[in-house]
Amino acid sequence: MKKEHTIKNPLKKLSLQWRLTLIITLLMTVTCILMYFFISSSAVTGIEDLGDYVVKINETDSTPITFNINPNTLFAGLSDQVQTTKDLFRTRSIIATAIIILLSSICTYFISRRALQPLRRLSNEVNKIEAQNLSESLEVPDTNDEISRLTGSFNKMLSRLDDAFTAQKQFSASAAHELRTPLAVMQTNLEVFARKNAPTVKEYQELFGMIQDQTGRLSHLSEVLLDMTGIQSVERSDSISLAELTDEVCCDLASIADQKKVELIQEEGDCTVTGSYLLLYRAVYNLVENAIKYNHSGGKVTVKISQKKDLPAAHSKPTDYALVEVTDTGIGISPEFQEKIFDPFFRVDKSRSRAMGGAGLGLALVNEIARQHGGQVKVLASSEQGSTIALILPLS
Repeated sequence: MKKEHTIKNPLKKLSLQWRLTLIITLLMTVTCILMYFFISSSAVTGIEDLGDYVVKINETDSTPITFNINPNTLFAGLSDQVQTTKDLFRTRSIIATAIIILLSSICTYFISRRALQPLRRLSNEVNKIEAQNLSESLEVPDTNDEISRLTGSFNKMLSRLDDAFTAQKQFSASAAHELRTPLAVMQTNLEVFARKNAPTVKEYQELFGMIQDQTGRLSHLSEVLLDMTGIQSVERSDSISLAELTDEVCCDLASIADQKKVELIQEEGDCTVTGSYLLLYRAVYNLVENAIKYNHSGGKVTVKISQKKDLPAAHSKPTDYALVEVTDTGIGISPEFQEKIFDPFFRVDKSRSRAMGGAGLGLALVNEIARQHGGQVKVLASSEQGSTIALILPLS
């Protein structure tokens, strides 16, 4: 089996200052050599043309007399002197060329060093940045050059990293809290149960029921967390009819709606989008399930599919979008919570959410699925008579 050998560029090991110096030195060398050959060739040719020349004697009042004379006849040893002059010219030209190249290289080295000083300073400041001080931005030079723009771009990247790290920390802390809560409940109940001398059958059944509920909650939480971490790797190339998908969701949630005595209504309408059927099914399922859970007994949940030219809010590209609107007749969502409900582990009523088995991840998962499909999820309307949440997706 043959081994592939990659040819490494030796210049990559040098600093940018040395690379600039070598490149400019090479350019100067080529330029000086070309100039030397051009000037030397012209000068030597002119000297050699002295072999025959014309002597003119002009008198004011007479016709000019012109005749050719061999210069060696007039000047003895002229050819030797011409050769000596040619050799001396070549020698001095070579020395001058070498001096020019050397001085240019030295000047280039120090000039590039001075020119790269802001970049070196930026590198030193970047090396001081750690995960604990991402919020500290670098000082942007007021030179309006490439270094200034690079520093500004780096500060924007630091801000995005800081936001991402902060969100990750909050997510990890919330996940740890949610995982710890059922474990603490089980541990407390087991400790209390262990102190009993002769537990009854009913107490055993209550203990087993509590363990089953808490382990179910842990299992559900871990499944949602795994879903959120694996969304990006799911292929999104299916051609999906939103009417068929919504119909399947409504069929699967019909039993839960019957238990809550909530009427599930699917209005006519359809759009075709491209994406992952499993992910979009999960997104619509979470929206409808959420509307059923937090609805009044005897209420309604309406699912409507429509097509819009533009997004109903801040979105830059004017294009066609599909809207899956889920409307309930619940208690509504306060304006200050209408954006926060899509954050991981956020719950408007924590006690009510826990009683219903919610972990505050359902809408966050919908938000992430919509984002991965180039869309968004948002609250279109909300009042004491109910809310409308829309899943907005670009059309195929």
